[in-house]
Amino acid sequence: MKNINRKNQLFFDFGRDYEANLDNFFFSSKNKLLKSELNNFINGETGQNIFITARNGDGKTFLLNSILNHDRLKKFQVIYIDVALLTETKNYFDELNNFDLICLDNVDLTTKPLEVQIFNLLNKCKDSSTNLLFASSNHPDSFKFLPDLVSRFKAFKQYRINAITDDDVIDCLYFVVSKLKLNYSDDLINYFSTRIKRDFLSIKTAMQDFDKFLYSEQKQPTKMSAASFLKRINL
Repeated sequence: MKNINRKNQLFFDFGRDYEANLDNFFFSSKNKLLKSELNNFINGETGQNIFITARNGDGKTFLLNSILNHDRLKKFQVIYIDVALLTETKNYFDELNNFDLICLDNVDLTTKPLEVQIFNLLNKCKDSSTNLLFASSNHPDSFKFLPDLVSRFKAFKQYRINAITDDDVIDCLYFVVSKLKLNYSDDLINYFSTRIKRDFLSIKTAMQDFDKFLYSEQKQPTKMSAASFLKRINL
């Protein structure tokens, strides 16, 4: 990536999470290719364009912010924009092609007035060294935007954050409790694995809330206390 020799101008980092860390993202067995590609993206050449699709709760926003926070990119000019938060008609994207990396999140929620703005941004970045990392809940094939804009999106390298499968749940639970520094038995992990939702956000939230439940109720982490907790949250 190029290094622009001028002061960072963040303009508006709408929705930016400066605490997100790539080490805290769980890459399930079906997401190993994505992990490899993102490592290449972070350490690779300029002018790379990647489009990531993921269901809500599968971590696309966290993943984008984790990449922006990577040590390798600290000396570069980067920006994160949640397109869903842009509601006015002013030009949000003027001069953004001067950034080294532009991350646009929730691209599928682009409003009509912004379609031309994003298309113009892509035109400006086309022959530059700017890297583009876009994310959406839906694949560009389903977009009802300007045909030329959809075509540009589809020209990106396409990757999907695959949902956590039944085979991944136990590994994900171990990953989460390790990151949260919680000491739960194998028996308890197996108990939760058959009773909680199969997405990372739900698993992480459940483990955080269970820890708070144990503290407030002065209970030990057992299957009986887990059953009481799940009953309370209607799972």
